[in-house]
Amino acid sequence: MTTVFAVVLAIGLILLVAWIVLVAVSAMVDGAARVDPDRWAGVPGRVIVAYLVGFGMAGMSAAFGGWSDLAAIAAAVVGGLALAGIAVWLGPGTDG
Repeated sequence: MTTVFAVVLAIGLILLVAWIVLVAVSAMVDGAARVDPDRWAGVPGRVIVAYLVGFGMAGMSAAFGGWSDLAAIAAAVVGGLALAGIAVWLGPGTDG
C-alpha cells in the first residue's frame, strides 16, 4: 500500500514543481503568459495537484505509522481533501 501512496506523492510533487516553474517562466519571460498554468488549468488543475500531494503525504504518514490499510486510505483521502481545500482557499485571486 505504501508504494501506491509513494507513486501518487511523486506524481504530485513532479506536477507541483512543473507548476511552479511554469508560473515563474510566464511571469519573467515576455510573451510567455500562455504557459501560465492558472490560465489553462485554473482552479481545477490546482486542486488536482494539491489533492495528489495531500493524498500521498497523508497516506504514507499513516502507513508508516502502522495504521491498517483501510485507515491509511481514509487518512489519505482526508489529507488530499484538506490540501485541495487549502489550495482553493489560499490560491491566487483570493483574499486568503
